[in-house]
Amino acid sequence: MIKTTLGVLALASLASCGGGGSSTDDYQQALDQANAAQAQAVALAAPSPCNAAQQCGVLSLTQPAGRCAVASYRPYSLVSPTADAASAAAADERTLAGRAVSLSPPTACSQSVQVPPSAICVANTCQAAQPQ
Repeated sequence: MIKTTLGVLALASLASCGGGGSSTDDYQQALDQANAAQAQAVALAAPSPCNAAQQCGVLSLTQPAGRCAVASYRPYSLVSPTADAASAAAADERTLAGRAVSLSPPTACSQSVQVPPSAICVANTCQAAQPQ
């Protein structure tokens, strides 16, 4: 009787947390969530309006690549109606991407550092400044 009860409790426990999914499934789910959050952040990051460089910012995004994370940046208008939502979505994306990286199978990473670009306003549109 005790074994049966313990067995039922174990199955109920597995069912309540989504079953006994593998770590590969957890990684894929985390990756899908990070990708969805990135798409949302990019969609909300309107490049206009702007009248000066001070009205432009750069969203920092993270693309999981196995145990590695690749940074990407997107200029956007800080005065657009969706600026705050874009910033919040980018913060969520970085958190979700970090989780995906932590769940990924071990891989080797090449070390590179990408410096975020500065943003400028050209023709009322925020753009990445060209390195000089």
